[in-house]
Amino acid sequence: MSSQQVGVGVGVDDCTDNCPPCPTALPTATPTPKGGLEPAASSTPAPSARSAGILMWTFDPGAELRGRIATGDDGSIYFITRDGVLHGLNSAGKETMRRDADGLSPAVLPDGTVVAMSSGSELAAIGPQGAILWNLEIGESAGPLATTDRAIYASASADLVSVSTSGSLNWRVSVGPVNAAATTPDGVVVGSSRGAVTALASDGAVVWTFTPDGGFSGSVAYADEVVYAGSAGGGVYAIDLRTGNLIWHVNSAHAVTTGPAVAPSGTIFAGSDTIYGVSADGQLRWKDPTLTPGEAGLFALGYDSVFDAATGDVGAVLMGDGSYVWTSRSFGKITTAASSPSGMLYVGTSTGRIFAIR
Repeated sequence: MSSQQVGVGVGVDDCTDNCPPCPTALPTATPTPKGGLEPAASSTPAPSARSAGILMWTFDPGAELRGRIATGDDGSIYFITRDGVLHGLNSAGKETMRRDADGLSPAVLPDGTVVAMSSGSELAAIGPQGAILWNLEIGESAGPLATTDRAIYASASADLVSVSTSGSLNWRVSVGPVNAAATTPDGVVVGSSRGAVTALASDGAVVWTFTPDGGFSGSVAYADEVVYAGSAGGGVYAIDLRTGNLIWHVNSAHAVTTGPAVAPSGTIFAGSDTIYGVSADGQLRWKDPTLTPGEAGLFALGYDSVFDAATGDVGAVLMGDGSYVWTSRSFGKITTAASSPSGMLYVGTSTGRIFAIR
């Protein structure tokens, strides 16, 4: 493990003819640790919060990551590796948890409790020191898709399952295999590959279903009473949370494969044949064919920016107006990423190594 802080800019690679534009990295002071820990992340990012391309620490778990990186409000992160181990790191990159787990990805509740599959069919809540707080049989599942302070949502076969944070089953509803979810003020909205987008209330009642052209593709997101979803037929859909009615649709040349991801500023980012930047009122602001998003996808970062895990082993941060903050080939093949409200970016690679970038 390497968890020392270093002031290295990852955004200033020497470019060749095949390299995307490499803008000058923004000047950023090297952070000074206090007590060995970074300050806890704030719940709402400031307009200036964004990644300036400073490498804070790296961590090598010794095995490739299975799925997504989950972030806690205190700057901690959790992930599962292919050897069946759940790892927890604090904000300074020090490992604080290591225990057996199943499934693809964990999730973190607002109180810091970690939720993951303890076996192929049992969901478990895990305390800060790795102790099991409760187990619940839910059926074969890849793990939690989304959480609130009241409920955990997971896909189990063709059912969507809601579990209380105390470990009891709230309900299960047949909506088809779900591969994306986003919580709303009174429930959850989910998307089924090549199928429908479905909004459910907190009691499990289906509020509406909406099928984009060609079926759902990419991911779903929620902000300010609007649900955003990608489509296999091409384009991003904005759907009214209350009624399920279409608000607007922005076309893309091919299926949406990554995103939409919504920044707190309201900018919507989506990846298809290229990266699209869309305003909250459905106006296409820009599209950039330089860095095609790869399988790992797009991740909203800070107040008005996005991290693009692009093809060709390139990582890049773009602003809401389409301008570049930095680009880098220093990571290797990127398989996943995550961000915290403070603007910290976590990048996971095919070797399992994780980079923390401020």
